[in-house]
Order: sequence, then structure tokens, then C-alpha cells
Amino acid sequence: MLENPPKKYRKIIVTNHVIEIYEYEKMPVVGDFKSKDDFDPFDYENTKLEPKEDRTLHRRKQTVRDARNTTRRLALMNFESGDKFLTLTFDPKRFTEEQLRDVSYTDKLFKKFVMRFNYKFDTKLKYIAVREFHKSGRIHYHMICDWKKNLLYEDEIRENERLLGEKIWKHGFVDIKQLDHVDNVGAYIIKYMTKNVAIEFFKGKKIYLCSKGLERPLEYKDYEAEQIIKQYELDTKKEVFTNHYESEYLGTITYKEYNLKR
Repeated sequence: MLENPPKKYRKIIVTNHVIEIYEYEKMPVVGDFKSKDDFDPFDYENTKLEPKEDRTLHRRKQTVRDARNTTRRLALMNFESGDKFLTLTFDPKRFTEEQLRDVSYTDKLFKKFVMRFNYKFDTKLKYIAVREFHKSGRIHYHMICDWKKNLLYEDEIRENERLLGEKIWKHGFVDIKQLDHVDNVGAYIIKYMTKNVAIEFFKGKKIYLCSKGLERPLEYKDYEAEQIIKQYELDTKKEVFTNHYESEYLGTITYKEYNLKR
């Protein structure tokens, strides 16, 4: 007589048309699917790299990975094809090298840009932004936002880049891209997040910047997770990405990602 197959302990995160499944070999902590080797995708307040000396490099790198996942999910949940992708760069002639490497200093300039943008266009911009570092160490910003202005022609884009650069950003140059025909805006923005980020730049600072009130992804587990799998017939669909890794507390963890638009 065949033995019953081992029970699968699953957690599912649904972010619009992207569905992620985590399968755990061992039962997670009773009452929750969170452990020392897991992360909370809704914990947006604690994605800072702590400056404590006893926080291991491994754990700080894990925080960076978690922040990348959170950034990806926030972008997927709140933005779509047709929104705008802005890159804000600094003119090195206007700043000292020390200023261009100072995250606290450049973050203040970025936040003032958002304030001026909202005032100029009488809006409340919804956005998520990440910093990218040049090889020189200089910082620039990549930002997905829900600016709804229609820019149909190349000369319109160039004129608005000039307007934003000179009148609103004021510190350098602005590049505008429309996210047309992009089915995964989350993957689009995190490719600009430095994977091997210099940890010392981010001690005590958030690794991404975002507006308030962004919608959060939905999380399901146990019976609800099984119903999501049945509802979308995921057992019959081809995942766009899969991975396996080992956890001291949860055994083998299998990760699968599905994109319902593909």
C-alpha cells in the first residue's frame, strides 16, 4: 500500500498577475509562515540595514535581498504598462564628490524634487525609487511613477525632460521612458538596484524610497493557498522561474513564480 505523500507547507504571494509560491519541507512556526530564515514581504518599516556591529554580514545581505523582493512586489502591485520611468542624474560640475556619494544628502534633494513635482502638476505622485551607484561611487535615482501625462512623440519626451531637469529636478539631467508593453514592472526596476551594494552606504537607511499609501501584495497560506493554486490551475501552468535552497529551520524551500500574462 502506497504511503500518503508528505504534506506540502505552502505560502503564496499574489501581486496582481504575478503569483509566487513557497513550498517548505518542514512545518513553519505554528500560526505563521515566518522564521529566522524567512522574511515578511509586508514589513516595509524594517528594511533598513542596522548599524549594529553584531549584525552579521550574511544577515545584512539577506536584508538587501528582502528589500529587492519588496521593491519588486510594490512596483508590480501599484504600477503598470503606460506609467513613467524616470532617471535623475547629477551634474558633477555643481557638486563636490563627497556630496555625490552622500546618500543622506542626495535623498534630501530627491524628496524636494517630489515636492516640487507635486506642486507644479497639482498632483500627489505615487512612486517607488531606488538608488544606483556609478563605478565612481556617485549616486543617481531610478523612479517608477504614475505620472499620467501622455507623451506620444519623441520631441514631446525631450521637451519634458528639459522641463523636469531645469525647473523641477534642478540638479542635473532627467531621462523619461514610458513603460509600454512591460508585463513585469517590478523586474524592470530592481535590475537597477546594485546587487552587491556597498553595505556601509546604507547603514540605518532604507534601501528603497516610496510614497505613502502604496497597495500591498496579498499573502495566503494553508487552505487558502491550496484554493489559489486550484483557482488559477497553477499545477498545469509553466512557471517563469523556479529555485531551490536550503534553510536551517525549514529544510528545502522550493520557490516558483508564475506570470499570468505569459
